[in-house]
Amino acid sequence: MHGVVLRGLSLGLACSSAEPVAEPVQAVPEGMTAIPAGSFTMGRDRAMHADQTPAHTVTISAFTLEETLVTVADFRAFVEATGHVTDAERQGSGKTAFEGMAEWEWLDLEGITWRGPFPENHTQADDEPVVMVSWKDAATYCEHHGRRLPSEAEWEYAMRAGATGRYPSGEDTPSNLNYWQGEDHTLNTREDGFVHTSPVRAFEPNGWGLYDPVGNVWQYTADWYAEDTFSRGDVTDPVGPQDGEDKVGRGGSWWCSKKTCSGYGLFARGKAHPRAPFSNNGFRCAL
Repeated sequence: MHGVVLRGLSLGLACSSAEPVAEPVQAVPEGMTAIPAGSFTMGRDRAMHADQTPAHTVTISAFTLEETLVTVADFRAFVEATGHVTDAERQGSGKTAFEGMAEWEWLDLEGITWRGPFPENHTQADDEPVVMVSWKDAATYCEHHGRRLPSEAEWEYAMRAGATGRYPSGEDTPSNLNYWQGEDHTLNTREDGFVHTSPVRAFEPNGWGLYDPVGNVWQYTADWYAEDTFSRGDVTDPVGPQDGEDKVGRGGSWWCSKKTCSGYGLFARGKAHPRAPFSNNGFRCAL
């Protein structure tokens, strides 16, 4: 696979005595990172899941992305400022999971919300990623801040930061990643120090300064899901299908294990209904 190819301005000499006029530089908002324009290889030709194929070249324009996932504290401030009521609160329930459950099992629990997304004795800290929010909740949050959810292609391009393997560090599972350790969900061996979500700056960032490029929580993107999305060939700034039933999530989460899901990585594509809240889905915003 080819790595990232960055694009920029090529400055040459002109036959003129006039002084060059500098383009105004737009300041990057605090807590965000400027992602340079460039191209990368998205997908792969051989995969267990057809929706990850084939490999194709994607070109992305420059944009900015939040360094971290939106935290519990961030979302609380948004709710206090707007009075936003999440889908979990409207529906009266959400899907959650915890240590001791069977593989692929989810508990649709009444009364669970982003304020307390786990049924057992676990309280999220303010610096952990907000969960039990739907795609719609995430999109509304970003819109309130004058931002948006990144496209699926933007998300992968930024999280790779030039990497071509399953992880930003290569093919081997890195130690600085929050995913489920253990033979199954009966017991988490806690090798990464966490059972559920971890603080958004708990691990080292990728090469472009973005935290949690893989693991911790699935990250919502703007795109609708389709199994054949990657069959479009080489594209520039793709935005996915015009409509669909589910939205794309990427990156995997604390609930992903070697036996169940194995979604932690830069190839796996997740999906969820836009109004469905889960305890392992979160997000970050783009500009």
